Amino acid sequence: MSLITINQVNCKDCYKCVRFCPVKAIRVVDGHAEVDEERCLSDGGCVHVCPQHAKHVRSDVDIVRGLLSSGQPVMASVAPSAAGIFGEDLPRLLGALKKLGFTRVEETARTAEAVARAHAALISAGKPVITSACPAVVSLIEKYYPQHKHLLAPIPSPMVAHARLLREEYGQDTGVVFIGPCVAKKGETLDDNINAALTFDELLAWLDETNMPLASMPEGAFDNPPVGTAEVFPLLHGLLKTAGLPDGPLAPSTLTVNGLTQVMALLDELPSLEGVGLIEVLACEGGCLQGPGAVYGPPLWARRGQLLKHTQEDGCGAAPTDMSRSFNTPALVLTQATEAEIAAILRRTGKHYPADEQNCGACGYDTCRAKALAVFQGMAEAEMCVPYMRTRAESFANVVIRSTPNGIVIVDSSLRILDVNPAFSTMFKRPSTEMIGRPLKTVLDPSGYERVQRTDRPFGRHEVKYPNLVTREMIFPVADEEIIIGIYVDVTEEVMRQTKQLSVKHETLQKTHQVIEKQMRVAQEIAGLLGETTAETKVLLTRLVRLYDEEEGKEKE
Repeated sequence: MSLITINQVNCKDCYKCVRFCPVKAIRVVDGHAEVDEERCLSDGGCVHVCPQHAKHVRSDVDIVRGLLSSGQPVMASVAPSAAGIFGEDLPRLLGALKKLGFTRVEETARTAEAVARAHAALISAGKPVITSACPAVVSLIEKYYPQHKHLLAPIPSPMVAHARLLREEYGQDTGVVFIGPCVAKKGETLDDNINAALTFDELLAWLDETNMPLASMPEGAFDNPPVGTAEVFPLLHGLLKTAGLPDGPLAPSTLTVNGLTQVMALLDELPSLEGVGLIEVLACEGGCLQGPGAVYGPPLWARRGQLLKHTQEDGCGAAPTDMSRSFNTPALVLTQATEAEIAAILRRTGKHYPADEQNCGACGYDTCRAKALAVFQGMAEAEMCVPYMRTRAESFANVVIRSTPNGIVIVDSSLRILDVNPAFSTMFKRPSTEMIGRPLKTVLDPSGYERVQRTDRPFGRHEVKYPNLVTREMIFPVADEEIIIGIYVDVTEEVMRQTKQLSVKHETLQKTHQVIEKQMRVAQEIAGLLGETTAETKVLLTRLVRLYDEEEGKEKE
């Protein structure tokens, strides 16, 4: 499982992690961030700065649960920064660890003095020595500054040294779990002597999950003797102080640099550095007390005070038999782009000349060229250029507004015209220069706009008539900008066509009515003539029947 994972749903294209990461180990794919494990230093800073809480550090809780349930002895190695972070709650933290099932709970600082003095022993007049206690800095030098790898002190960190010591004292089958503020220590657990590493925040979440809140825990104590001044190891100048070397900004032979950006600046200028014997380097600004795995607790200055209060002047340190270390991580080989390839990528975001390169840093990269190289290496997307995408969006919007056949007018809160598009000028047969800045009422009926101002709701009318023009009108407010936009569709021809159709229908109906009336008159006339003819026929037939009857009667007589 990756050390740092990202919830793609919560990742919101802010590029804050890209800006923060000094080695740009964040890859952006389809608008979402991914951690490139090969490039990553495992310092965990990107997790801490993510505003959407989309990044998560790998949890080792299940590994630790398995160790505790295995029946073998399991030792907790607690970083000395615990005293600064937890203060008066430290005894309850130690009691909680015992309640979870740890066989022993010791301070990692037990071996810190031996580690510090081993660094001091390496100092010579020939070259500076770079401390190797911080795993994130060691990873930085191995991957990105391999030319300085030979300056790293071949000495294990206090965590690894303490784990080796515990295995020597209690058997090689002893489980060892480191607990501290450092995320990079999880990567350092690849050392055979460390089974797992928990951050302080991870431990607190585990306690809450098992219904063991810290406030309810019984008080406990460390199982090892006091370790003396070695407890200041997590502070700036802490290693130097523990080693008994001159420390502070006025000490010419030693130097302390904290924060990965500053460490990288030092490594860039290291060949020109003279007169420095030992360089203490820390990835986290403020030292280990400010580790990303310790969100719990007071601010840095208060942590420092609590740690100094806990420090014992007298103590007893120890060291494992093996105090050696090697550095085997291969250096990164990153593909480089030609000038032509960089220029081609820059052109994709509208940067044809050096003046087009704004170097705003919104994408997370310091310069447009650095971002173009990241695109070439598959670490970034061209669309990450915020000014370009904004200009492109505005350009598209302007194209639509300028090209649409519908008239558009924009007015301010005083109903003065701010802008019109060409279609509006054509509709109302007035150039934009004569309308912009003038009251809307000088151009058209403002009653709809006044209604929108009162109600703050869109308003529309199907037919609004002007001289030689009939429009369909839609008016809507843009509250954030305090403007009102009117859209006009020219329906003059449509209305004329409808009017003509109605006229034809009316004329047709009139003619149809006339025809029907005429037909009715003809029918009535025909009916009248038929009626008269029938009556005459009836009279004649009646007379004929009578004559026939009279003649028949005479014959019978």
